[in-house]
Amino acid sequence: MKKKIVLAGCIMAMAMVFTGCGKKTESTTFIMSDVQEGDHPTAKACDEFAKRVYRETDGRVNIEVYHGDTLGAEADQMEQVRVDGIDFARLSGPLSNYVEDMKAFQSLYLYNSEDDMWKVLDGSVGNDLLNAKGLTDNDMVGLCWFSGGSRNFYNNKKEVKSPSDLDGLTLRVNTDPMIKLVSMNGGTPVNIAYNDIYNAIKKGTIDGAENNWPSYISTEHYKVAKYITVDQHTCIPEMIVASQKALEKMSSQDQETVKNVAKEISKEQRQAFKDFDKKAIKQAEKAGCKVTELTESESAEFKKQGQEVNKEVNGQYQDVIDRITQ
Repeated sequence: MKKKIVLAGCIMAMAMVFTGCGKKTESTTFIMSDVQEGDHPTAKACDEFAKRVYRETDGRVNIEVYHGDTLGAEADQMEQVRVDGIDFARLSGPLSNYVEDMKAFQSLYLYNSEDDMWKVLDGSVGNDLLNAKGLTDNDMVGLCWFSGGSRNFYNNKKEVKSPSDLDGLTLRVNTDPMIKLVSMNGGTPVNIAYNDIYNAIKKGTIDGAENNWPSYISTEHYKVAKYITVDQHTCIPEMIVASQKALEKMSSQDQETVKNVAKEISKEQRQAFKDFDKKAIKQAEKAGCKVTELTESESAEFKKQGQEVNKEVNGQYQDVIDRITQ
């Protein structure tokens, strides 16, 4: 029998709660994971998802959200969803372990803006991936898309205004296209755990990394890597995934409520992400960070290299890339 992961404290799987009129309602507690913490818009959206599901199911579905690495790294969390150890998870990169076409989103400079990505995700491409065979065959259900923001380079050594400026930098990256882009320009790509980046930069093990604005701020990477280049090389979407077995523990009505709430939260989260970006840029500048906005010609140089990398590294996903960019 598959067992639930052991958590600190005792979680009641089944409990009885009373409504205001005195009628007993059966309440089931489910577990949700999210690697972000604090004021990160993703962390807040997961909390709001749980809160709203509880309210709209009259307490029948109680979701407890665990942030950070409490339940392990993202890849571990996804594996736990697959075996019914975690009921819900907000996931990003590890999705491609089960839905290979998701690797197409790791391609470089696919969009002119994040709004272009949402046109794709709100259409047939996004719907096909939410219902991908790789998820359903592993007892997982894609509920909705979350914004992962636009990702940028940052380091503690120098300003980066062209691909050649990556020369000599040791940067934490974790996708094949990014590994290729950094290495072809004389940099050293390394892949370490997300939660180890801050200390690695502080100790000098690496010079920097790449991520979105909320992560740059919420992890305090901006305090140890003050040069950030807004090149927006990737916009990798994220997804809330549910265990099929967890959903089957709910009534059909509550399952529908969970799915509808997820779609509502998706729209709110993407707007919250945009709002956070604006505040994050101001906070970084106030802290003395050098925020480099690329000129049109500088941006074109990055995009040209990105296209070369995409063909070499992600050529097998060209049909998906064409659907994304058409």
